[in-house]
Amino acid sequence: MKNAAGALERQVRRTIARYDMLRPGERVLVAVSGGPDSTTLLSILHRLAPEMNLELHVAHLDHGWRAAASARDAEFVRRLGVRLGLPVTVGHLGARVWQSHPRRQSSREARARELRNTFLIETAREIGAQKVALGHTRDDQAESFLMRLLRGSGPRGLAGTYPVVDGVIIRPLIDVRRRDLLDYLRQRHLSYRIDATNRDLALTRNRIRRSLLPLLERQFNPNVVEALAHAADLLRDEDNYLGELAQEKFRDIATRRGESVVLRARAVQELPVPLRRRILRLALAEARGDLRRIALQHVEQSLSLLEERRRRGRVSLPDGTAVDREGDHLRIVRRIPAADQAPGSGEAASLREALCPVPGEVALPGFGLRLRATVVPRAEAPVDLRSAGKDRAYLDADLLPGPLLIRPRRPGDRFVPLGAPGTRKVKSFLIDRKVPVDERGRIPLVLSGDRIAWVVDHEIDDRFKVTDRTSRILVLEKAPR
Repeated sequence: MKNAAGALERQVRRTIARYDMLRPGERVLVAVSGGPDSTTLLSILHRLAPEMNLELHVAHLDHGWRAAASARDAEFVRRLGVRLGLPVTVGHLGARVWQSHPRRQSSREARARELRNTFLIETAREIGAQKVALGHTRDDQAESFLMRLLRGSGPRGLAGTYPVVDGVIIRPLIDVRRRDLLDYLRQRHLSYRIDATNRDLALTRNRIRRSLLPLLERQFNPNVVEALAHAADLLRDEDNYLGELAQEKFRDIATRRGESVVLRARAVQELPVPLRRRILRLALAEARGDLRRIALQHVEQSLSLLEERRRRGRVSLPDGTAVDREGDHLRIVRRIPAADQAPGSGEAASLREALCPVPGEVALPGFGLRLRATVVPRAEAPVDLRSAGKDRAYLDADLLPGPLLIRPRRPGDRFVPLGAPGTRKVKSFLIDRKVPVDERGRIPLVLSGDRIAWVVDHEIDDRFKVTDRTSRILVLEKAPR
């Protein structure tokens, strides 16, 4: 029996290597709910940590909607961390978070996922973790495939869960069946918590897990989970290829104009339909900051504006976004925020935050770009570091341990502009630079810890500049998505 547990650990080790999830010396934030999946994930990573030279930190978010049961889950995770000798961070959501939210359980689940993701990213930044490990399994992949198929999702949605996202989020159990996790827990004599909401058949995922998949296994294919997950894997490969192709086309036919993104309608019309859909999604993501609440039907409605007989028209989308046809232009317009309101104070802004590993890169759909971080010896950098330009910054690498946080401006943000005698508010700095009001909230800030290192497109912080004592240089470069 012990050999079977060891075999599962070796399988996870192969998955980590296959997708290049972890590197020696990295700090990993492990998301642990207390359920069987995340408990197994923590146990396996804890056993692999010595040989892989990993530093683990446990994170748990108490959603607070199951009262005493939620508190017991949090206490279970705390004790598990103590038993393994690992630090634990527990976050709590107050009752006010749920008061203004729709009562439907499915909506609450979606809201909880958003808040959990934000909590994990913020915790990873605070502790300096390079990776965030989640416990999704092969079964989760199959369930997601069916959920999205029933919703009518396209190939991109059916591609499912990615093993690695933006070089930060990793899923080491993505090749493992859930039943194997339960065997592992028994063999390792590990207890775990059961979330009562997992038995709630009002939730689509639970009906798929408890009713539809067992039916398909009994009457159609005993290996249906693997078949569905394999289909998602194949679609993911296709999605990656088409995504790269769409990015190239998007750069050729898209223009940003203030808060809008403009596409050349004729150029879009000439493309195959799959590329049209992807390019429109790219434009929506850049204009809105994300694609939440945007479904395939919204994309199709917007593309209907490209019909030859329509030279003008508008399609209204969720959250105040609109797609306008104006002659040969297809304009995606986002809802304009209140004048000069720093977006960091709202929920949407927190979802535009991202972590960039050092070295590594991260996609920033909320800002319409990618950020790449590389470290080079001082001797390999240009002699004139002021020649970096708007798209690049040179900083002292030893003063900026990764990962770096990228986020929008928040009220009260301050930094020390290069050569300045003291701190200045970022808002005042941008006003002096004559940055238009509606563009200030779309300028990303790069932070190390809680200090701003680079106001992208404008200036670095004097505290992180390269000096005669600098031995390694951190090069930050931005590129369009």
